[in-house]
Amino acid sequence: MEDKSELLKAICRESFYFYQQKAFSILEPGVPYEDNWHIECIAEHLQALHENRLPDGKKRLAILVPPRSLKTFMASIAFPSWVMGNQPYQKFICTSYKFDLAKEMAQKSRIIMSDEWYTSTFHETKIDERQNEKHNFWTTHRGMYYSAAMLSITGRGATYCILDDPINPKEAVSETIRNDTNSTIRSTIPTRFNDPRNAKWILIMQRLHDDDPAGNMAIKDDRWFILKLPGENKTGKDIVYELGDKKWIFKDGDLLFPQRLTRTVLDELREDLGEYNYVGQILQEPAPIGGGVFRDGWVQHYAQGSIKPRTMNVAILVDPSGGKELNKKRKKLSDWTAFMVVGLGTDNNYYLLDIIRDRLNPTERVDTLFMLHRKWNDLCGKPPKVGYEKYGMMADTHYIEAKKKQDAYHFPLVELGGTMAKEERIRRLIPDMQNGRWYFPQSLIYVDGEGRQFDLVKEIIQSEMATFPRARFDDMLDALSRIYETDLSMSFPKPNLTMTQKAYLPKSKEYTDYMDF
Repeated sequence: MEDKSELLKAICRESFYFYQQKAFSILEPGVPYEDNWHIECIAEHLQALHENRLPDGKKRLAILVPPRSLKTFMASIAFPSWVMGNQPYQKFICTSYKFDLAKEMAQKSRIIMSDEWYTSTFHETKIDERQNEKHNFWTTHRGMYYSAAMLSITGRGATYCILDDPINPKEAVSETIRNDTNSTIRSTIPTRFNDPRNAKWILIMQRLHDDDPAGNMAIKDDRWFILKLPGENKTGKDIVYELGDKKWIFKDGDLLFPQRLTRTVLDELREDLGEYNYVGQILQEPAPIGGGVFRDGWVQHYAQGSIKPRTMNVAILVDPSGGKELNKKRKKLSDWTAFMVVGLGTDNNYYLLDIIRDRLNPTERVDTLFMLHRKWNDLCGKPPKVGYEKYGMMADTHYIEAKKKQDAYHFPLVELGGTMAKEERIRRLIPDMQNGRWYFPQSLIYVDGEGRQFDLVKEIIQSEMATFPRARFDDMLDALSRIYETDLSMSFPKPNLTMTQKAYLPKSKEYTDYMDF
């Protein structure tokens, strides 16, 4: 029995594929391990990177695979622990779009490395208890696992850098966030390697956009080895993966991970994600942006100072986030709240006057609402109407009423509900935009609670309108569409004509009655 145990340990020291199966049982006791060919394929490519056996001597490995395929466990948890088991001096920097996710990867890797089986398998590798933090630990041989959020990688050096989901799937449609992420990778990661000659990169993610980190960096650079594993093979032919003397065949029509990503699961994902997200996140083939519903050139633009808000009827339209609890560390919510200020002009056109989109808790939402109301009350010389999405209003009413009493500043709210589906609501914008009746400012710069600077005009046009209706990222569009709600009772103001202008108008009774002279 002991001989078998020692043989297993020897095999696990030699083979990362067999090691990660044992590591899974340590990390998830009682959870059945489900093996599959793609797991062996990923494991072999990771080991080949470690042993400098990737084709053409490449030292950059991009693994593009759907979520829930054990990608993070293999690349960011098990792999560092296996490498440090064999080479306890190796150093890793592991990143993700969110610090809590990166920190969790370090914690799980440390759990494996603290297990009795691990310490008896890799005798030389021990965690240095003097330098053992939640996001950062060292071995007694000065090996290191350092985890960080994608935008805060500073002050450490390593041999391996793992980029695990470097961008939030919910935010990948934002050009600003994509550019920030891509720029950080290009400007920061290359300087984090102790020996640039032996720098090893691992990018593991699901495809989210044509210009996500994989599209912007790895796919365009022949220094990278690309391992693309779609959730189902819809190419019309078999996909063959080869590495040395090993070969894996993904047959046409087969599912990647049929035990976990079943046909039913994939069909439900297609419905839930929408076609645009499905082809990217599951098939690893992001479609070009542009749903063809909102066309380029429909939106008109006005120059700064060329409009007169005092001549307009103005509404503040609020689409609050889902009311989730605050993250104690970050103090922000995971969903966007959108405030859209719209003016109806005497020329019978719609003017987008102001935008705020941020992650806000209830108190911050209310403070923002009052700030906007005061601002546009002053600019218009009359109070704007406020339309508030029904369910968000139910959650925020208590805070709003308390703020009214505290500030002695009062205004009514119009509840915006109805049974119309979101997509149908947004489509109400199309006829007026197509007819040139919507005017946006050239730009609206806003710095959010995380210090990121957005041009929100660019965001709504290039991120939301360009992907509608295939993307779920439509908070600003949805809020904007509420201007058409009958409960809001918005109307276009009558022109304030001079006596000379009035003299040239038709003299029919119907017209003069309408103009209310």
